[in-house]
Amino acid sequence: MPRKALFVYAIPLLSLFAVIKADPTLLSVDCQNTTLDPPGTYSPNSTYQTNLNTLFSVLSSNSNNASNGFYNFTAGSSPPDITYGLFLCRGDVSAAMCRDCVVNATGHVVEQCPGSKRVTVWYDECLLRYSNVAIFADADTRLFPVMGGDSLGLDGLDPLSDPPPSSNSAKQGTS
Repeated sequence: MPRKALFVYAIPLLSLFAVIKADPTLLSVDCQNTTLDPPGTYSPNSTYQTNLNTLFSVLSSNSNNASNGFYNFTAGSSPPDITYGLFLCRGDVSAAMCRDCVVNATGHVVEQCPGSKRVTVWYDECLLRYSNVAIFADADTRLFPVMGGDSLGLDGLDPLSDPPPSSNSAKQGTS
């Protein structure tokens, strides 16, 4: 009899423990300058916004099916309203975590970069990128602040022009 009572009380107790689902960890947001050519902003209710909403819907839907953690899509058919976008999930995250990250990113990016046509958002689990210019097979070589670093790199050096510090440079002042 006591075992039956324990079981009866354990069921409601277990139902109190909700499954806690954490939001993805936002690392960095790059809302590009609005003085770009072509212009880097769009108006509310514009064709571009409609295409962007379509892009977000398709990316979110396909995050369920992307077994390799990557998907790209183009919404619209004519510039300047065409929208290119992609997501890329970290290779070690589960399909469910990838989906949650992409859905979260597409749901919040417009709040983070209102009206911006060129955006890259990094989460710990995934990356979301969209633009009004072709981005597929085109590497973005700009340097971005990620995880609290600055635009020149985490150590303050420009990796393209500053040589790495060496033990000789520390000894120069001692001669």
